[in-house]
Amino acid sequence: MKVAICDDNPSLTEKINTMLSNYNHNMFETYTYYNPTKLINQLDTESFDFFILDIEMDEMKGVDLAKNIRERGILSPIVFLTSYKEYMEEVFQVQTFDYLLKPPSEDRMNQVLDKLIQHIGKYENYFVFSINKVTHKVPTKEIVYFEKDKRQVIIHTTNETYKPYMSTNQVNEQLDADFVQIHSSFIINCSFIKELGNNFLLLNFKGEFIEIPISRRFKASSHENIVMSMRGKI
Repeated sequence: MKVAICDDNPSLTEKINTMLSNYNHNMFETYTYYNPTKLINQLDTESFDFFILDIEMDEMKGVDLAKNIRERGILSPIVFLTSYKEYMEEVFQVQTFDYLLKPPSEDRMNQVLDKLIQHIGKYENYFVFSINKVTHKVPTKEIVYFEKDKRQVIIHTTNETYKPYMSTNQVNEQLDADFVQIHSSFIINCSFIKELGNNFLLLNFKGEFIEIPISRRFKASSHENIVMSMRGKI
């Protein structure tokens, strides 16, 4: 797994690298950045399985760096390093996976890595469908939401839109608990939720917010399922 570590404290980045090596010597390929701008520039040529970002860097706040990453459509998990718990409300607005309080302990790091590996492994699933007898395989982590339109399903992904002929049952058969039906016409990916309201939710897609209605029929079950899904991410 490729990991980007960004912190302007060399001693801390060295400690993080050591912890990753101690967890599994052969599992992680680490890229260390002391300057957030250098990491941003590298995003055009490198893709990372997850990020470990310091939230209190001098040049750029870690939250701003995370926003830059998300605005590029990069959905890889982000773990923040922070000295203060009061940052947590702000950092979870950029779809944060978890956080580590400084100085991180080996046990706490291992807990986060266990969860990350399980999360990344789960998100290697694909959604399979056919259009004009051509089979398509789309990683489920790239699907923002499904929209039913008569006999077709519009699959809105981070890259493009597909319109296969499928029933709602055929869609649901391939999905895990991260996808929740909130309306007879909509199934959403909880990983993209920005805000959950009483009768609607907002999805955060490349810095733009998409409002999706929650119908009365699915209101109770969808709220419960969304909360259960999000518990595994925070």
